[in-house]
Amino acid sequence: HAAIMKCTIRHSLSILPCLLLLQLHSPSPAQSRQWNCGTCKGLTDKFSEGLSETEKGNFGGGNTDWEETYLKDYKRSEVRLLEIMERLCTKDDHACHALLEEHEELLEDWWKEEQDANPELYKWLCIDQIQVCCPKDTFGPKCSDCPIGRDKVCSGHGKCKGEGTRDGEGTCSCDKGYQGVLCEECTQDHYEEYNNETHLSCKECNESCDECHGPGANECKKCKENYVLHEGSCTECDSLCNGCDGVGPEHCLKCKPEAEMVEGVCIECATACNGCTGPGPENCKECKKGFERNTDSTCEDVDECKTTCRLQHEVCTNTVGSYDCNCEEGYEKNSRDDCVMKLKDGSLSEGTDLEHQEL
Repeated sequence: HAAIMKCTIRHSLSILPCLLLLQLHSPSPAQSRQWNCGTCKGLTDKFSEGLSETEKGNFGGGNTDWEETYLKDYKRSEVRLLEIMERLCTKDDHACHALLEEHEELLEDWWKEEQDANPELYKWLCIDQIQVCCPKDTFGPKCSDCPIGRDKVCSGHGKCKGEGTRDGEGTCSCDKGYQGVLCEECTQDHYEEYNNETHLSCKECNESCDECHGPGANECKKCKENYVLHEGSCTECDSLCNGCDGVGPEHCLKCKPEAEMVEGVCIECATACNGCTGPGPENCKECKKGFERNTDSTCEDVDECKTTCRLQHEVCTNTVGSYDCNCEEGYEKNSRDDCVMKLKDGSLSEGTDLEHQEL
């Protein structure tokens, strides 16, 4: 492997072992460029954590003179560097391993020669050397400036796409309630709380408004669907309406599915009805499933328990428009949907032929 050969040649003059590189998960050619700015940022963050964790050289104290001498030698030692580098990538983080293998020499250079002049590893490695990241508020291959509005990136109300990386378009992705190239306008469902040369604040309209110029229901420019302007405020339509031109069921444009328009007024049909000509089960156009007409032409509940759920150990409970079929206490349904005895060990008995007979 080329990287191992390079390591062998380089480290013949260095005390930093190649063992670390041999232990790394070697990526395939297709993986060799799978790392990006986020990978580099994560690696340098872990390096900073390693610096903190190894600051005392894992020494517990006791002999102050010895400790000071030891730490002075240990601070910039390759022993400490190796300890830090061994913790940089998790086992399954292939992108981190690929980045570390490709740029291990740069980390060594920073450790030995650049650390004092360039104390911020992220900037030195990811921005200046590898050139996979950009400074804050810049983006793209040349680290171009993100769009500025009101002296802030995206007017302070959005994110610059690709900011801090060598990727992205550099356009603004606006926060909720803001729109425009520089995020300096309110969306339709928000209003301007204040607006001056340096600041814009957009607040959400009242729930009844589709557009507004203030927070109240009486400050709507346009009412939301199923609301109507009534006495200066957007008011919700009657609960039976799908759209309305006034308040009350007599002003519905259409009725909701559970209601019917009768003489210009939406009325709620009875539970038993599929469509109706008036309130109550006696005015059903048709009976719903689980109901039938009686001798008075009223839709009433069918007692299914008279004709179903009749096997051994079954218990039927009639409900409005339906029924529940369960097993007696101490019995449970098996794979054939028969009620069989539950044994003490939690298993089910095999059942008998009697348990398949109707009562």
